[in-house]
Amino acid sequence: MLSATTFGGWAAAIAMALEHLGIPPEPVFTRSHLSMKHAVDPATRTSVVNMSRLMRLASDEADIPGFGLLVGSFMRPTSWHALGFSIWASCNLQQGFDRLVRYGRIFTTCGRMHYQEDDERFYFHATCYPEYASILQPEEYDALLASITLTCRHLQPNNFELQHVELPHAAPADLQCFERMFKCPITFNAQQASLIMSPHLIKLPLLTSNPELARSNDHICEEYLARIDKEDVIAQVRYRMIEELPQGEPHIDQIANILHLSTRSLQRKLSEKGTNFKHILDGIRHELALEYLKQPHLSISEISYRLGFSHISNFSRAFKRWTGAGPTEYREKTPHSSHQSHHP
Repeated sequence: MLSATTFGGWAAAIAMALEHLGIPPEPVFTRSHLSMKHAVDPATRTSVVNMSRLMRLASDEADIPGFGLLVGSFMRPTSWHALGFSIWASCNLQQGFDRLVRYGRIFTTCGRMHYQEDDERFYFHATCYPEYASILQPEEYDALLASITLTCRHLQPNNFELQHVELPHAAPADLQCFERMFKCPITFNAQQASLIMSPHLIKLPLLTSNPELARSNDHICEEYLARIDKEDVIAQVRYRMIEELPQGEPHIDQIANILHLSTRSLQRKLSEKGTNFKHILDGIRHELALEYLKQPHLSISEISYRLGFSHISNFSRAFKRWTGAGPTEYREKTPHSSHQSHHP
């Protein structure tokens, strides 16, 4: 059963886009089997299946090029729950993207956000889980990237520019609105949605920086995520593990205590899902290690620390078990993102 959800900010932006075009939104919501009053509530989460249906029907009703871009333009940091305030108060865009990746499940739970960088480019990616690939609408990818792009421009009004954009859908007949939005080359039919920019750009200080405000809203984001993932024991364990890793290798009794479960109860719940604590921890470390190694500014020792290993040698052994090569050797063989060949 497809159980992923998305938050009410998207429904509100769709309603505003329709109203901007002079189209009453409520009949469109009704045809989507959604209560408009309920769906646009920031505290409401709607199934991804229903939200995608709403986007499709709204786009059909609007019948204009780039409807998803218009929806994205009505998303404001205040529409992003506490995440918007955290990003707005970040020291630089690098921290903002860190928060977007960490708390991206606030937007939707049908995919993941991640980033990587090399000496010349910073890559932000939004990837849909395979089971939702046929459900998500092209306009949803457009809305997400447009919303992030406009937020970056608000934060860096004189400096922000994109080098390249990739979208995982066919090129529309009319490209003008896409060119106006992104102001850079665009590749369609890509494997995932991506924004590509200068790594120097994202490290520039932001005038809106407020570390205390950012930390306060981070805490709200963490509480929100814990609530929406409450019934998903694997998501709960993964979330807590990632939070605890920089303090050292998490143990099952520690995570069980955080989740207010006995160790035996947590073991049983994971076993019912066909997995176990060690397997999840190993998978998270493997996944994060591959991402961290694509970021040249992170040393092997820093990566080892972030993954909760007590010694670099332990990390090296684990990484060799995962990939057949040590982390240094792996980094030397794959020093940059595969995007280099696409954008010389």
